[in-house]
Amino acid sequence: MLLGSTTTPPSSPNTEQLVIQLMMQNRNAEAYELLINQNPKTTASLYNQALCLHWSGNYQDALQRLESIQPERKTMMEQKPNSDHLNAAIRKKQNLTDDYLNVITEGFTTNFPVSVQDAVIRLKTDCWLQLGEFSKVITIATPIEHKRYKNIDDALKIAREKN
Repeated sequence: MLLGSTTTPPSSPNTEQLVIQLMMQNRNAEAYELLINQNPKTTASLYNQALCLHWSGNYQDALQRLESIQPERKTMMEQKPNSDHLNAAIRKKQNLTDDYLNVITEGFTTNFPVSVQDAVIRLKTDCWLQLGEFSKVITIATPIEHKRYKNIDDALKIAREKN
């Protein structure tokens, strides 16, 4: 493809890796450009578009992308409790981070559908909080409150005080 060509490149694993690299470098404009030209629109591409829009402060459009993500049937089931106490300790610590603000891949969506669904809820919660829609924060965040994600706990505290 020639520099400046308008032909849309097909989606490929190389494109996904480039998007990851660009987003990790905070080159969100370039990543977004690649993402909006990807076909088909996958869960990962829609989520990563939402991340770019969230990063730019465009919360309403981020929410539109997140609403386009259809949960897989697997995510409707509760994640089985992990009997490994080491994994549980890692998960507890990870839930205190902003890991939902990290780029995701199709491999991640396939292997960790519950984590992806939670990330969607966490990002939606943050968008609604930024927009001052406290009743929506409460509605969307309360179902996963028991998981003790820091951003969910913080958002619910603010929303309940202001609602």
